[in-house]
Amino acid sequence: MLILSVDTALQRCSVAITRDGDALAVEVEDREKGHAERLAPMAAAVFKAAGVAPADLDRIGVVVGPGGFTGVRVGLAFSRAMGLATGAGVIGVTSLEALARNVDEEGRDVASVIDARRGQVYAGLYRDGVCVVPPFVAAPEEAAAQISSAAIRSVLSVGTGSALLPAQHGFGEADADPQIDPIMVATLTAAAPAPAGPPAPLYLRPPDAKPSGVKSAGAMKQKL
Repeated sequence: MLILSVDTALQRCSVAITRDGDALAVEVEDREKGHAERLAPMAAAVFKAAGVAPADLDRIGVVVGPGGFTGVRVGLAFSRAMGLATGAGVIGVTSLEALARNVDEEGRDVASVIDARRGQVYAGLYRDGVCVVPPFVAAPEEAAAQISSAAIRSVLSVGTGSALLPAQHGFGEADADPQIDPIMVATLTAAAPAPAGPPAPLYLRPPDAKPSGVKSAGAMKQKL
């Protein structure tokens, strides 16, 4: 199976092409912004390096969130367009599940935790590759309590929000990449069932920014 994986949800822009689990080409850039400008050139680079054409793709895996509102939209729009152009099935992968794949569990539960800012984290709990607590957003203290109540083994945390969890819960911090690995996205994409339709974004809260042209109803009445 030939797979293109795409991630622009967090502080990394990455694309990879794999065939039957083997990486053919990978492009990774750590960046807070500018995903939209870099994604297409990076995708073109991996196709060239892998020696394959978009029409050869069987599946496209894309990280659907939770993460940055703009970044998630960029990755989804690109992947949906590629799916329409090539006929490849587009599979959505959550950022938290992809992060959990970075960890060697060693018989422990894995908490994926992303700094969501505004004093909150995105979090989820995984056990032996299975989602135990689906993605949610909460204050770090609330997130740690929810993870603790669902865990049946000692917990390793991974992600940019790990350091925000209160120490009294006794979670270990995994020695693993806190950003998403596009190869792991490809692995999850290959294992997923055939898609019934295009994936939807996973937004756990409204975007931080609002359109500049939008005014409140009260302001409009005052103006009138």
